Amino acid sequence: MAEQFDIAIVGGAITGSVLSLALSSATSHKIRIAIIEKSIPNFAEQGGFDARSIALAYGSLQKLAKIQSLVGQNLVDLIAQISTPIHKIHVSDQGHFGKTHIKAEELHLPQLGTVVELAKLGEKLNNIIAQHQNITLFCPNTVEKVERSNTHCTLTLANQEVIECKLVVAADGIQSQIAQKCGVETVLVKEYNQSAIIANVELSESHQNQAFERFTTQGPFALLPLTEKTMSLVWCMNDTTEVMDYSDDEFLQAIQQQFGWKLGKFSRVSKRFVYPLSLRKSQSHIHHRLAIVGNASQFLHPVAGQGFNLGMRDLFELATLVGTAFNQQQDIGDQALLSTFNENRQADQERIMRSTSGLISIFCCEFLPVQVIRNLGLLALNPLTFARHKVAHRALGW
Repeated sequence: MAEQFDIAIVGGAITGSVLSLALSSATSHKIRIAIIEKSIPNFAEQGGFDARSIALAYGSLQKLAKIQSLVGQNLVDLIAQISTPIHKIHVSDQGHFGKTHIKAEELHLPQLGTVVELAKLGEKLNNIIAQHQNITLFCPNTVEKVERSNTHCTLTLANQEVIECKLVVAADGIQSQIAQKCGVETVLVKEYNQSAIIANVELSESHQNQAFERFTTQGPFALLPLTEKTMSLVWCMNDTTEVMDYSDDEFLQAIQQQFGWKLGKFSRVSKRFVYPLSLRKSQSHIHHRLAIVGNASQFLHPVAGQGFNLGMRDLFELATLVGTAFNQQQDIGDQALLSTFNENRQADQERIMRSTSGLISIFCCEFLPVQVIRNLGLLALNPLTFARHKVAHRALGW
């Protein structure tokens, strides 16, 4: 006998976990949700000084505040306990005079966003989900077979358990396996010929809740605030081979040379990770009784930290539409609902993909007239409050 659910989410990492709680909250915790996740998380091993992190824009925090869990607090209040707020963002062009800044105070906001370790957030979400009787986690497990009829989907798992539901959501990251099983491939839109080095660095002075994005000829160099004297580093470059072979001391000297002494001395670096950068997207964001969200839908360059927050807007739109349909006892896998989801998200997705690619093209260009124009543009933002606020609103996910 197949186990009955309303919706099955394939992928139980941050995107899938937040989506499950958003759906539960939108339906007064009545919708029956299955989460299928292939790997058992080891939060202790993934945490500590080597932990990876994400930046949640203020717009994402506003949406998370609407998700009411069964533990008595909304998700933003819970995330605030384990995250570090960003109060100011510095943007500059290395070796040139152009620079500007965005302040939460100037925008009359408590913060521009917040930075949280993935391990801490994942553990927090896992603990919350465990208290929801309407959410069932199948882990470790994978989907071996997908069958879709006019009225429902049947998923056969690796351990031969069978699940029936009205809608399947692909939240299993780039090159989504469940999307491929449903006939939706991921296509390469643009190869940036860059890779990103991800690490945490310890400082001799407090970061004072500041974030930095410095554009270099090879790619962005970003620092995000973590604990009082620790920051998350994203360093993009054409070839990471030599830098990854550096000793810790050599690596610290290299980032000191790149960034300068604004935050004092870089005294310690964590384990380093390398990720090749490209722009990829699924051929479609929907299919028959299938919705695709997060990195399974689009995978962006990390410049300006837009990718994860774009994925958050995907899942919140889906949760809103599905929640409304469920509460009105309508078919949550209906093609009309999925088409509305696709139409509502298309403009935002295309705009962010264009803007992130545009930033890389403009700031990595060494053609002198382009250098002059971009630096004048950065300088012009400083006295023009309206223009700076318009840029800030994009960064905030509004």
